[in-house]
Amino acid sequence: MNKSIALLMLALTLITLNSCNKDEEDPTPSNCPVITIPTSTITSPTTWTVGNVYVIDGTLTINSVLTIEPGVVIKLTIDGTIEVNSGIIIANGNGNNRIVFTSIADDSYCGDSNGDGTLTTPQKGDWLNLYLNGGNGNSFKYCDFLYAGANDGGYRCAVVVSVAGSSFTFDNCSFAHTQTASNFSAKFAFYAGYYMSDPLVSVFTNNVFYDNNIPIYLNATYSINSNNSYSNPSNPTQKNTMNCIWMYANPGNEVAVTLNETEVPYVMDGYLQKSTGSMNIGDGVIMKFPTGNTYGLNVASLTLSPSAFLTSIKDDDLGGDTNGDGNATSPAAGDWYGYYNWTTSAWVNGANILYAAN
Repeated sequence: MNKSIALLMLALTLITLNSCNKDEEDPTPSNCPVITIPTSTITSPTTWTVGNVYVIDGTLTINSVLTIEPGVVIKLTIDGTIEVNSGIIIANGNGNNRIVFTSIADDSYCGDSNGDGTLTTPQKGDWLNLYLNGGNGNSFKYCDFLYAGANDGGYRCAVVVSVAGSSFTFDNCSFAHTQTASNFSAKFAFYAGYYMSDPLVSVFTNNVFYDNNIPIYLNATYSINSNNSYSNPSNPTQKNTMNCIWMYANPGNEVAVTLNETEVPYVMDGYLQKSTGSMNIGDGVIMKFPTGNTYGLNVASLTLSPSAFLTSIKDDDLGGDTNGDGNATSPAAGDWYGYYNWTTSAWVNGANILYAAN
């Protein structure tokens, strides 16, 4: 083989290898080799490497350590879900190499992985979810969760957390284009509820939500960090249909809760009775309550900033259209039960407590 032919073959080889890697001009890999992950269980330490697209068709159960390298792309089918049981996932990307969980029809990452050209495009609900049902210390950093929310027994979420899966870190992640439906469990991109109760156990920082229904559902004991965001950084007008932080009304006695997010309102989903511990509702914070006498506060130690508001979920003047119905409803006196001081056994009223029954 002469030198010219050898150099030509080497150049072609380098082009082929580099087509699946990111570079400074085009950070999105294309035409990556497809590794299909069948319905199975990971029972020994496994690493997914950059340069490949991993396609999940069915339920992948994690019972050991799955490490996902920065820059890896994971695509899932309509039945695709990742369930963490006794294992853990370490998916730590970085600012230059994010880890992407997306639809099999999403050609913008790693190319046309389903081989149908332009016949399909990604849609909300193209895959199921990430289900944290165990694992001590699951870690997701600089990850994107796109087009999830296929019907999973009534859940239409990108991430679902159970009692055993509350030990996690989500940092600098984005949750977008999650499918939704009318029932309660189908409304949330990130569904944790009662099981997301302690910021030291369930770490959630610097994350972004947009084009979902309700961004997140967590416990009323959780002081969520205000560095999370609820609109598209590239298009701030793109928010979520019911743009709020939805709270499960669990008292968590002896817990000190601080609420200081002002970008979106909090919604208290129930009648929070808190005989011990404390709640501090900070400057400019808005807390809303759904309609009915089962929604309100009965708290022994509550500090309500003069610039904070307690109001009806129908109150679009404060915090926007939180119930997502446009101008179909308007707030009225008696929409929610009110704020009762457990210690003084008296209803609390004020200029910043609106549309309560008491």
